[in-house]
Amino acid sequence: MADKTPESPVRIIGSRELHQNLPGILRDLENHNVRYVLTVHGKPRAVLIGAEPYLNMITDGTGSSEVLVGLQLTALLGGSLDAVSLDEIEKALDTKGG
Repeated sequence: MADKTPESPVRIIGSRELHQNLPGILRDLENHNVRYVLTVHGKPRAVLIGAEPYLNMITDGTGSSEVLVGLQLTALLGGSLDAVSLDEIEKALDTKGG
């Protein structure tokens, strides 16, 4: 089953689960807040996002929820969290503004 915490719309799935649950995953991706991180052998390989949210993201620029996804991916990949500015993190965590 996909790893998902109540606070996070990001779900981590393996390639086997993707194949087994593709119809349900595609339904989930209709929700604008849901993102899947696809892993192969436990390592992140791709981020799945619905078509409409993707179009909104590229049209409007990077949204604050994408900053959070980026932070989570950076942590999963063992990268430095310094790549994201403190202003971007604060904006992402500001529930009133997003």
